[in-house]
Amino acid sequence: MAESMPDSRSGDPGSKASIGRRVPAGAPAHSLPEIIIVTGTPGVGKTVLAKLLAKKTGFTFLGLSDLVKKEGLHKGFDRRARSYIINEQAVRKRLADLFEDHRARGVIFETHSLGSFLHKTRGMVVVVLRLDPVALAKRLRARNWPKVKIWENVEAEMIDVSLYDSLKFLGKTRVFEIDTTGKRPERLTQEILRALPRSRQWSKKSSSDWLGKYDPILLSRRIL
Repeated sequence: MAESMPDSRSGDPGSKASIGRRVPAGAPAHSLPEIIIVTGTPGVGKTVLAKLLAKKTGFTFLGLSDLVKKEGLHKGFDRRARSYIINEQAVRKRLADLFEDHRARGVIFETHSLGSFLHKTRGMVVVVLRLDPVALAKRLRARNWPKVKIWENVEAEMIDVSLYDSLKFLGKTRVFEIDTTGKRPERLTQEILRALPRSRQWSKKSSSDWLGKYDPILLSRRIL
């Protein structure tokens, strides 16, 4: 399975702040989860936001792509998909070790999807970043992505693939959905840090409804 398209599926979201973990101003000292997974469709801004979150909280930043490439946790490069084929067993073992090693400090883990390489553990939540499909298409086009790949990712965003996987993985009480459309990283960081301490259940009523906003056929004609 290519790294850019891993697939898949809790632990208590709350945990007391440990030595080495910096709690942002305004957040209760015991409120932040130990492991915060930042996920979403490629192009929504995961890496920038995850690194900013790590800087604000003092948590350790881990990125799936960097980990796979730097530590050789793959089975080769898929030229068609333009991504490494991850060694899921090796990645799963390495992540388990890293999560435990950095739990006291806190971990921000950035990945575009949740796969069998990711194990459920205590103190873990998922932040799913969403982005208006038209804005997403523009970003990916600016990166010179092929039209077919752009549409594949726009379609995945429209049908809530990352959100679905996250809910299946951890359940409604441990998933936070954030619409990033038109918002700068600093604002999004504050929005996430305000949301994480709250013990609230994800609700479809507050979820991004891209299918209600765009006709997939008409949108595909604009992109392809």
